[in-house]
Order: sequence, then structure tokens, then C-alpha cells
Amino acid sequence: MQPSGATRGAVVRRWQLWLLALGVLLLLVPLQQSLQRSRPDIFDPNRKVRSASVMELGPTPAVIASLGGFRTVAADLLWLNMERVWDSGNWFALLPLLDAVTQLDPHFVLAWKVYGWHCAYNLNAESETLVDRRYWLDRGLEILQRAVEVNPKSWEMLFELGWTYYDRAHEPYRAAEYIKQADKVPGSPAYVSRMTYRVYEHIMDFKKLFPAMREALQEHKDDHVQQKMVKRDIDWWTAHWNDPQEHRRQIVLENTARQQRALAFFLFPNDPFWVVCPVDGLPSPKGSKACQVCGRPLPQSTPAPPSQATGG
Repeated sequence: MQPSGATRGAVVRRWQLWLLALGVLLLLVPLQQSLQRSRPDIFDPNRKVRSASVMELGPTPAVIASLGGFRTVAADLLWLNMERVWDSGNWFALLPLLDAVTQLDPHFVLAWKVYGWHCAYNLNAESETLVDRRYWLDRGLEILQRAVEVNPKSWEMLFELGWTYYDRAHEPYRAAEYIKQADKVPGSPAYVSRMTYRVYEHIMDFKKLFPAMREALQEHKDDHVQQKMVKRDIDWWTAHWNDPQEHRRQIVLENTARQQRALAFFLFPNDPFWVVCPVDGLPSPKGSKACQVCGRPLPQSTPAPPSQATGG
């Protein structure tokens, strides 16, 4: 019995797809390897810091154009190779791979998130010098900025950029800018609304914290868990915003995290209860002439009085 024309056509199409996949793999494997060989100054862990952007990496426009409508297929195939490269332990080898994936498929949100996180967290933490740590943090932020530019309607990319500014770079006001944008994108979850005010907690900016909490309370009104958590936070800070021990706790939390990330301490210039040592970042009672931890002289200043209407 001879196969029908429809059956023969299906077999032919199946073989065409297999040949296409094989061709893409043959094209991308040498591409990935050549990227690392041609730019050893970037992928060498002992490299000297260079000012060029990691966005220079990745496939050339000619290679991308040659793939036509199969760029997303190529990106998926490269992404499947991630696990093997990751398990090899050579984290620098991931850079050309991630860059190729994001250039081939600019709307691959997960790939962008992993790319930025890998630079801002993994490579930053593995660096042995402060200059290199700053380099990789900046590169991670740069990658996420680019991801937001090509995916402006993705709350995930906006939130990822805001979170990295908050958690890694400790730039709360920049973090707030992007997290608020993410919160306005339809479909963003309730925890994004809560993060719009959490960025102000550790720096104790109560003039921004309380309005942000009230605004979050107006979001996701059908989410009872969200409403309960925001009301709990409003009640807590209404009772403790002017509590010296809570101020001290927030100072220690913020500056301990900054010390672990080799970032400058936040000195809380308007805190009415504590003066913060610029050397170890820890608080001593206001009016102290020397740090109670390291003994170094403390800056003397007269803080502006806190607003009495803040907790209202």
C-alpha cells in the first residue's frame, strides 16, 4: 500500500524542519565559540576593566539577518545550551551565549532577566576588587535598561530593573522610579504595589513612605491578602516612625547590606536620634563625639526637625 500524498507531504515537512534545526545549530555553535575566542580581553576573568559596553557582544547583524524568521528558534536552541555551560562552572562563557539569545530574540524576557542578574549579582560577587564589582553592577544595570527599552510594556522587566537598583545598587529613588512604572502596567501583581513603598523603609524617608503606602492601599482592592498586608504596614509605621530603636534597626539593616556589597554607607543626615559613622556605618547616640564601635570622630551636625504630620 503506497502512502497518500498528504502523508508524503507531512514526512517531507518533518524532514525540512529537522534539516532547518540542524542548519541553525551548525550556524550557532561556531558563532558562540568564535565570540569568546575573538574577544578574550572581555571573557578572561583576569582581564583589566574596560569601559566598552557588553552590548557590543553577540551575533553580527549579518548573522541575525541570515536567520530571517527563525531567529526565535535559534534563540531557543542557544537557550537550551545554557544548562551545559552553566554546569561547566565557567560563568564568563555564559556572557556571549546570553548576549546572542537576547539579540536574536529581544522579547525573551527571562533571558534578559538572567543576563542582567548574572552580571549584577554573580559576576559582581565573584569580583575581587571594588572597581570590578562596580563594573559588573553597572553592566547588569545597563543590560536591564536595554531590556526595558525593547520591552516597554513588560512589568517584569521594569520591576527587575527597579529591584536591582533597590537590592543590589541600593539606589532607592531610582528603584522607586521603575517599580512605580511596573505597578502601572496592566497585569502587574499585588507585590509590585507593596514594593512601591518598601523602597523608602530602610532609608526612613517618611515623607514618601506614608503617601506611597496609602496609594498602594487603593490598588488591588479585591485582593484581601494585599489589603491586609498594606494596612498592617501602615499601622506599624504609624506607631514606630518616631521610635529611636526602630531607627537604629533600620540603619543597621541598610548599612550592613551596603557593607556586604562594598557600597558607600547611607549616613541618615536628618535622623533625630543617631549619628552614623562614615567608617563602619553604625549608629551612635546623637551628640556623640566618637563612634561607639570604632572610636573614630563622628560628624557633628544639627538635623532638620522631623515633620509632625508625617505619620498622619
